[in-house]
Amino acid sequence: MSGLLVIVILVIAVVVGGIPAYVIGKRRNVETPGVAFVPVVGPTIVILWSIARSGWLCVLTLIPLVNIVFDIWLIIEVPRSHDRSSWWSVAFIVPGFNLVVFYLYAFTMEEPATAGGPTGA
Repeated sequence: MSGLLVIVILVIAVVVGGIPAYVIGKRRNVETPGVAFVPVVGPTIVILWSIARSGWLCVLTLIPLVNIVFDIWLIIEVPRSHDRSSWWSVAFIVPGFNLVVFYLYAFTMEEPATAGGPTGA
């Protein structure tokens, strides 16, 4: 029974973490926003595609100490690339609060005015 509970909790964690990245991907016209539901790296890949960067940059999250610099860069770059206030970056840094902020960020984002945005290629 406990093994099944662990699997259910992991599936819920992947879905809960992937929903805002999926919404951002859809609103920024990413070609395959469903990648957001790939465990561990999926949301990062979709967010990188939404700011017209290679999804391969998510490999930097696997390198100790480099991942901290990469995460700080991503926290600053995402609102800037989406033409949002830099105050979003401050909210993303607060531990525990950042998941709520991620949902607010995703669901308050407007679709870009121009057609043919990032493709995720």
